[in-house]
Amino acid sequence: MILGVIQARMSSTRLPGKVLLPVLEKPIIAHIYERMKFSKKIDLICVSTSENSTDDKIEEFCKQNGIEVFRGSEENLVSRHLGAAKKYNADTIVRITADCPFVDPEIIDELLELFEKNPNADYITNTIKRTYPIGLDVEVIPTRVLEQFLPKSENSTFYEYFIGLHMIENQNEFKCVGLELPEKKTLRWTIDYEEDYKFVKKIYSLLYKKNKIFLMKDIMIVLKKHPEIEKINSMHVKEFSYLKYQREING
Repeated sequence: MILGVIQARMSSTRLPGKVLLPVLEKPIIAHIYERMKFSKKIDLICVSTSENSTDDKIEEFCKQNGIEVFRGSEENLVSRHLGAAKKYNADTIVRITADCPFVDPEIIDELLELFEKNPNADYITNTIKRTYPIGLDVEVIPTRVLEQFLPKSENSTFYEYFIGLHMIENQNEFKCVGLELPEKKTLRWTIDYEEDYKFVKKIYSLLYKKNKIFLMKDIMIVLKKHPEIEKINSMHVKEFSYLKYQREING
């Protein structure tokens, strides 16, 4: 069984409570959930949040809207996601973070097709070589890999950056399979700052239609026609966790 996991928390330092910020009168996390439902290969979707009382609002929203929710360790994401996988008897999880309001179900399904062709892979993602816009990140991880990492997951390195970067940097030990675009797209489609929020609202105002899905290619068309939209949050384009991690390990 393939479980889609939306990793969410309220305690963002730069934009507190961003997962429940409204976009067209609907919280961002609801849009992410609806977009993931367009995947043809995911069997079930749940929100994975922490047991911290600050995240009670996330659980309340999920229950009010019929969305599965799992609560676990605030810091140990391996433990939390493994708990979700076991609760729903999943042998594979598709991890999406709740700061990715444009998650693309076609990309999800492409990665799951790659996994079908490489069943022994430990990690399948579109971030081994970064060619996709920041915010379209998808990770496919077998439950067996979460179990393998559980003993070492108390290491604080895994808290913020999960396990993907460790496997990417140690591909002699892990089988990593990647999806790349022919051309790199240095664009910021995640949400971490007020400018990102303005960008997201603008794109949704132009493309969102109830019960329909807009994809990466549709956003690209909008940005080509309206290059000024891209400038809304361009000052943050190089700010995301992978670059931060690289800066830290490189001293």
